[in-house]
Amino acid sequence: MAGRGRYVGSGGDGIPEGTDLTELLAVRPEQLRRHPRLLYARRAGEAAALARAYARGGTSRTYDDIAFRHFSACPPHPFGSVETLAGLAVARERGRNLRLPDDLARLAGQHVHLAHRRLVVPDGEFRYGIRNGLVHSTSLSGDTVDVFPLWAPSRSLEGAAEDSDVMVQPTGRLSRLATDSRWLPLAELVAAGRFPVMREAAPLLSRGTAPGHHYVFVSHRWLSTREPDPDGEQARAVAWHLFGALCEAVRIAHERGLHTPRRYLGALRAPVGPAGSDLVESLLVGLLRPTLGEEGLAEAAAEAERIEEHVADLGAGQARGDTGLAFLRGLLPRLPALRALVGRVRLWYDYSCVPQAPRTDAEQRLFERTMRGLPLLQTVARTLIVLDDTADYLSRAWCHLEASTALLTTFSDRPDVLATPHYRDRPDVPDPEALDSLLRDRRLVVWRGLLDTELFGFQTPAECLRRLGLSMTDPNDLDHIYDALLAAPPPLGRLAQEALVTGAFPLPDTGDRGFLAPSPEYRPSQPVGPAPRGRVLGSLDWREGIDARRAARARATSGVPSYWSLPASGGSRPACHVAVVAECEGEALLISSWVRGHLQELAGLLGVTVVSGSWTSVDPVPVGHLPDGTLRGVAVKAQVWAVVGKSHLVRNDLGQTITELASEAGVPTVAVHMDLEKDNVRVGDRNAAPPEQRALLVSAPGGPPVHRHGLLHMHLFRHLLQSEAPVA
Repeated sequence: MAGRGRYVGSGGDGIPEGTDLTELLAVRPEQLRRHPRLLYARRAGEAAALARAYARGGTSRTYDDIAFRHFSACPPHPFGSVETLAGLAVARERGRNLRLPDDLARLAGQHVHLAHRRLVVPDGEFRYGIRNGLVHSTSLSGDTVDVFPLWAPSRSLEGAAEDSDVMVQPTGRLSRLATDSRWLPLAELVAAGRFPVMREAAPLLSRGTAPGHHYVFVSHRWLSTREPDPDGEQARAVAWHLFGALCEAVRIAHERGLHTPRRYLGALRAPVGPAGSDLVESLLVGLLRPTLGEEGLAEAAAEAERIEEHVADLGAGQARGDTGLAFLRGLLPRLPALRALVGRVRLWYDYSCVPQAPRTDAEQRLFERTMRGLPLLQTVARTLIVLDDTADYLSRAWCHLEASTALLTTFSDRPDVLATPHYRDRPDVPDPEALDSLLRDRRLVVWRGLLDTELFGFQTPAECLRRLGLSMTDPNDLDHIYDALLAAPPPLGRLAQEALVTGAFPLPDTGDRGFLAPSPEYRPSQPVGPAPRGRVLGSLDWREGIDARRAARARATSGVPSYWSLPASGGSRPACHVAVVAECEGEALLISSWVRGHLQELAGLLGVTVVSGSWTSVDPVPVGHLPDGTLRGVAVKAQVWAVVGKSHLVRNDLGQTITELASEAGVPTVAVHMDLEKDNVRVGDRNAAPPEQRALLVSAPGGPPVHRHGLLHMHLFRHLLQSEAPVA
């Protein structure tokens, strides 16, 4: 791609040289995959410009479509980008086309498990990712360093792990609020062989919650308009999965020790050594420990070992053909210890636990109370998402709302996901890690849609849900669903090399010598072990500043420039610069408008005078409105810097980089974590990068260059000061 907007062809791609860029940007993603040179950029600024133009070509694209086109146009990177539904569809098609025979697929899947592994990861900086239960470590250049399973980690990572059990849901603490809830015992589901409608199930339902039980909220699609599970596949999948997870919890408790905590590596958000899924671990901690002694555990372990062939895959194989759960129903009487544990599991399944239409007046009142209390039910219980079609599940507004709520209410921060037997057999089903990422990444897209609606006023709530690809059967549900999405806290964030960086990048002004800038080789990094946290200076409850419900009220004051300054007021207090870091420009403006309205609170706590401010957006999924869209470095002269934003960005990546630069210049920094209620104003955290990789002194009479279309994160540090340097 030439800088003047004309294509420089290779001669073999069928594209005439000199073709106008606007014509190229009309290509579809599948054409782009066949002709990757279509959007080849010679310079970093071109890469961001082309990705933006290609993603936003046209006027009526959905947010998901914009995201997918953006990632299609970005230079490739070893670790995957944000997950999108369009990307899932491409993976599904690829899975169909490239499917191996079953026996060859099994052999291919075993290859990486049998590979030689290092005992100790070499010194240096690496990126880690988890795919299919395997940890992949790669060098910064993308070369694979090592692959190892989580249950047999390298010694260096095992040594960095800590004792950390899964946190169980606060069922006991919330029991007085859930007295009106109805739950279907798992044993009654097995006895019935299907999910009964509430009118039939009413005598079987338990009321409220009780200690020593495990509660599960089942989120699922309705497969017909009359009943959700006409063939009983969801019932088979749920019953066998929970029974299999219970057997696995018993096995791990017997192997590891009933009261021995699991080992957990916070840097990877993954357990190491003998451990089960979060569901298995929550059963172990919340059900087995309170109800079993060592003798009872030994009896249950012996029973689980006798039926190992039936539950080796958490019951998925048996669920395929156990019509009416007849086999499981006949199995349980021969397993008294396990049957007693099954009797302590309770399910919330809408068809069985809330009145279905047509309803009496009393039933309607119960139905409305239950719908309003769904977030409470998902806090009392662990959410189990039943997937028989991922794309369709996430396109249904109620399902999406339940999945989003589960990310907030599940104490392990990760809801349980179950693929039904027939869906599991398909070659295009994403692995559990990919499904988890997809659920989280959908929240990022929704957040931008809400800001476009509330902060910028570009669309109605109905149009917002349409562009988010969320549908509902009853249009009367729109207000409830939109308000529930609006009330949710903002997503915590995601780091991505394809992120678009815009706004003002603050650089410490060193006076006559120039300013400090990140070294081109600089990479924000964290130690594998627990990272130190800065000393607490005080509290500022600024959570309202990132509440989307405030966005409409902030609309009039949201036009905050990416860099602003205030007149000098004199006095002896140190001058302070406020550096806002955010995940998109809408969020940056929302936070900045709050900060500008509450400067005296910050100044009073720190004993400073705020003289200037900036905001920087590092957007992993740039699908929302971009009122600025440029990136420029700004030399800042202040005696104290305050880095403000959500914890994830303040502690890592951009916030960490800004903290390091200020520290290198001898300027003290303070971090304000806006998503925390108290003890959230702290001394800035320092980076683990070696000093020689952090910063360099720059003397540039004209100041840092302006990147008119921003920069992709992968080019940020190398090209922040080199607008015309070629992309490596």
